[in-house]
Amino acid sequence: MDPLILTGPPGCGKSYWIQKYAEQTQKQLFVCPCRKDRTLRDGRQKLHVWARRTEPAILWLEGADDLTPEAQAFLRRILETHASDVLFLLECRDPGRLQEPIRSRCRIKKMLSPTWNDLEAFLQRSFPTSRPHEIQSYLLPSEYSYRRAIQCATLQHLHSDTWQGLLAHRKKEKDALSSLSADQLMTYVKEGFHPERLIRSLMPHDRLLIDYGACTEASGSLWAFLGYAFYLLRTTTGREEE
Repeated sequence: MDPLILTGPPGCGKSYWIQKYAEQTQKQLFVCPCRKDRTLRDGRQKLHVWARRTEPAILWLEGADDLTPEAQAFLRRILETHASDVLFLLECRDPGRLQEPIRSRCRIKKMLSPTWNDLEAFLQRSFPTSRPHEIQSYLLPSEYSYRRAIQCATLQHLHSDTWQGLLAHRKKEKDALSSLSADQLMTYVKEGFHPERLIRSLMPHDRLLIDYGACTEASGSLWAFLGYAFYLLRTTTGREEE
């Protein structure tokens, strides 16, 4: 059975898909947490045993793209000799980090981030007492994921006061996005707004986009960058007016 690479962004439902697939095919599911064991120091013996099972099984390598080069070389050898009834399922966010000899031996299934319609259907099915309209008003499109939807539904059910506070805070942040001002920078900090969301609303400026990339690569302060962004936009606007 050819190994399968399952790839997609965080929260797109990869884990849920794997569990449902194992259930539908009635195969025993074994999990190897590669993100916690990047060298496979603790998991090599288990993989050796699991790979030679004579009963149908799925070996889920969680976060396979986090494996070290040495661990990937070991995995490549296992993929060449595993039992025919065993499916190796390599779950990852970036398949490009897997060595080419591994990718060439695998089929690839890509998963996309869910749309709001996907999340709404999931909530109605899995959390029938949830209030999807509130969750939709809270989440930004860039935050759409099954993981975030589950977190929101859980807060609604178990921590109502906390959830209402988050809704109010997010509304205040969205209102601020519609009229950003350099004079309000310290207010944004005190309110606990997310600096990256504020910065993204200024991103159409080309120079700012380049400098933002340099800032994130250097792990710079996003609040300091936001202050720089306000300064850059103000001076650029002033020159254009002259």
